[in-house]
Amino acid sequence: MPKLIDTHTHVNFSAFKEDGKEVIERALKAGVWLINVGSQYSTSERAIRMAQNYEEGVYAAVGLHPIHLLEGHYDSSELDELVKFKTKAEEFDFEKYSELAKNPKAVAVGETGLDYFHLKDLSEGEKARAQEKQKEIFAKHLELAAKAKKPAIIHCRDSSFGQKDAYQDMLAILKEAKKKEPKLKGVNHFFAGTLNEAEILFELDFLISFTGVITFVKDWNEVIKIAPLEKIMVETDAPYVAPVPYRGKRNEPLYVEEAAKKIAELKGVSFEEVARQTTLNARTLFGI
Repeated sequence: MPKLIDTHTHVNFSAFKEDGKEVIERALKAGVWLINVGSQYSTSERAIRMAQNYEEGVYAAVGLHPIHLLEGHYDSSELDELVKFKTKAEEFDFEKYSELAKNPKAVAVGETGLDYFHLKDLSEGEKARAQEKQKEIFAKHLELAAKAKKPAIIHCRDSSFGQKDAYQDMLAILKEAKKKEPKLKGVNHFFAGTLNEAEILFELDFLISFTGVITFVKDWNEVIKIAPLEKIMVETDAPYVAPVPYRGKRNEPLYVEEAAKKIAELKGVSFEEVARQTTLNARTLFGI
C-alpha cells in the first residue's frame, strides 16, 4: 500500500518534458502514487501512455478543462508565477474521450467543470456565452463519467474571491446529473468553496481535495477542521502552487506530503492517520 496518493498532478504537462520519468520515480521510491490528469485530448492521451509504463502507482484521468474551450492567454500569478500559458480552443469530442476512458489505466473522467475566473476580461456577452459553453461541456463530461462507470474530477473556480457563481452553477449541474445517474461520484479537486458547499458535495457522494496552497493560505482552515477525514484527499496540482517550503519552485508529486502534514496539524491528528485515511479514500474512489 502506498504511503500517500497525489490524486491530481500534471507530470504529463510540458513543464516535465525533460525529466518527467525522474519525477515519477522519485515519487514512487518515496511511496507516493499519482494520478496524471488530462486537460485536453493530447495531455489526456499522454497521461495514459505514461501510466502504461508502470504496473502500479501511476494512473490517468481524461478530460477537457473548461479554460481550453476558448483560445486565450492565461495568468493566475496571484497564486503561482508558473501559471502562465497560452491555449488553443478545443471542441469536446464525446466519442474520442469515451475511447480514452475505456483504458484500464484511466481511473477518472476530468478534469472538467467551470472556471469563471479566467473569463473576467471578456465582454458581458462573451462571458455569458463562454459560461453556457462551459456548463454544457461539464454536463457532457458527467454523462461520460456515468457511461464509463468512473468518477469525475471537477475543477471549479468562481469569477472572483467572495463570489459563488461558479460553485452555485457547478452544484446545480451536479444535482441534475445525480438525478439521471445516482451512482455518479467523484471529487472537487483544489477545493475552494465554503463549508456548506463541501457538505452539499458530500451529500452528492463527492469528496474534496486540498493542494499545498493550504500551507500558505488560511481560507479553508475551518473547512479542513470540520470536514470528516473520510471525505478528504490530497493532491499537488503540480507543476503549480508548490507548498511551503518549496514556494517559487516547480511543484511535483513528492511534495504532496506537505498538504497531508498541514491537514494533520489543523485537525490535531497524526500525519500517519491523515496519510492512511486519504490514501484509503483515493484507492476506494478511483479503484486503485
